[in-house]
Amino acid sequence: MMMKYLTVLFLLFVVMPAQAKWIKLDMTAKQGETHHFEPETMQKNDQFRKIWVLSSYDEKQKGGHHAVKTLYEFDCAHHKARSLTMLLCPDKEATGRVIGAHHEESRDWFGFSANSMFRHIAETICFD
Repeated sequence: MMMKYLTVLFLLFVVMPAQAKWIKLDMTAKQGETHHFEPETMQKNDQFRKIWVLSSYDEKQKGGHHAVKTLYEFDCAHHKARSLTMLLCPDKEATGRVIGAHHEESRDWFGFSANSMFRHIAETICFD
């Protein structure tokens, strides 16, 4: 019986989400929105990097969300990116439940300008 309780307790600690360490992007964003990325989530595969980006909005967006967590893949060799997964959350910190999701690896890579949030993220994660 004691082993059963210890197993349940262990699983609770393993399954509980870790506190994210989001880094705010210091850049000029549209009024009422902020963007963060989470370096600890980065996955590296040759010139490709995958990382989560959090976009928060002061005003509720169409669909009822205040935040979007998006998993992006960056092609560091060609300075391009694409979205893989989007999670819509009702709270700005995206710590609560997910109210909508879209998962479809886009085949369309996009370039980004020197002032974009994507350029700022790429400069951080695309180093060897």
